[in-house]
Amino acid sequence: MSVTLTRRVAGLTAAAVALAGLLAACSDGSPDATSGGNGGDGSGGDGVTIEVTAQDGEVSPLGDTVQVGAGEEVTLIVESDIADEYHVHSDPEQEFEVAPAEDQKFSFSIDTPGSYEVESHELGVTIVKLEVG
Repeated sequence: MSVTLTRRVAGLTAAAVALAGLLAACSDGSPDATSGGNGGDGSGGDGVTIEVTAQDGEVSPLGDTVQVGAGEEVTLIVESDIADEYHVHSDPEQEFEVAPAEDQKFSFSIDTPGSYEVESHELGVTIVKLEVG
């Protein structure tokens, strides 16, 4: 192998190792089912997505706490077998009419830091608690 080619291979190898290190630093290795691209810290990205399933009188998630950045978009993707109304206890309060259907999307944001519950009116339970920071 020539000296020039050897240097190129060494340079490409170093670049690949550096890129792998950067990618590893951006992830803790565990999947995050509730956030888009930013871990829910409000620093930009795709916002927070929460998948909600209501089947046979039970809802999932049930009372989980989700970290959200102030002003960050929150999207609920809902699959339900009943008609319902979801309430976001923010100021102003937000309400969403849920149909017995799959792949329903409801988006909103909360600008004021604090703790806010998303509740099912029909089932009378807290689906998630949003910790807005």
